[in-house]
This record gives sequence, C-alpha cells and structure tokens, in this order.
Amino acid sequence: MPSLIQQRTPHDCAICCMAMLTGRTYEDVMTIAGSDFDPERGMRNEHAMLDRLGFKYTFENGHAVGDMVAMHRAYALSPDFFRGFAWGRRALLSVPSLNYPGQWHMVFYDGHTLFDPSPGRTYARFEDLLPEEIIIFREGGA
Repeated sequence: MPSLIQQRTPHDCAICCMAMLTGRTYEDVMTIAGSDFDPERGMRNEHAMLDRLGFKYTFENGHAVGDMVAMHRAYALSPDFFRGFAWGRRALLSVPSLNYPGQWHMVFYDGHTLFDPSPGRTYARFEDLLPEEIIIFREGGA
C-alpha cells in the first residue's frame, strides 16, 4: 500500500499523486516533470508526464489506451460504476477542488483506498467524487 504524500504547494497535487502511483519520491517526480509543472497552475500535461514515468499509450478514438485508459466526464460515471470498474486497479482522478473553488484537484486510488494529497479539506468517500477525468491503469499487462 502506498504512503500518502501531501502537497507542498497549492498546485502540486498531480506531482504527489504520480509519486504515490509510481512509488517514486516527490523530488524525483518533480525533477522528471521539469517545465511541465507550473508552480502557479500545476501540471500542464499529465499524459506526457505519465509517458516520461514509463506508462506507454496511444490515442484511439480520442482516448488514451495501452498501459492506461483515460475517460472524461462525458461518460457520466457514477461512483458505483467507477468502484466496480476500477476495483483492484490504480487510478488518477481529476476532481473539483474542495479548497480552491472553480479549480481542479488530483487524487490517487490504489485499487482499494483513496489518497487525497491536500493538506486542507480532503475527499474521503467515492460518493463525494465528481471526476472530470479518470485515468485507470492496466494491472497485470494488456
């Protein structure tokens, strides 16, 4: 089970989540992010960053497929459907921020437990999530 890595700035939630996802340190992931991390806005290109972290994928019909599958809110995923679909698989979720109205926040799901890196208000229940994007990782290969 991963350890929670808390945010150090208001905009580094994706760095924390990708560190938990990969088992790397915060510092290592921040170094790999380089100029794709904007201290005032956060991660600019999550998919390119995941590629640099070793997750390979291509886009088919507008969706990332390969080591991961990306879905957007247009799918209207309910929390129950998400739990069933993602059970046992790691996922990154872009959700409405509880601390910065009108902004997005990233949380990490390890297949069983939700990890919210925010040092402020945090998500604790799937029922409270309203994800804009969900990136689910293939576990055990294609």
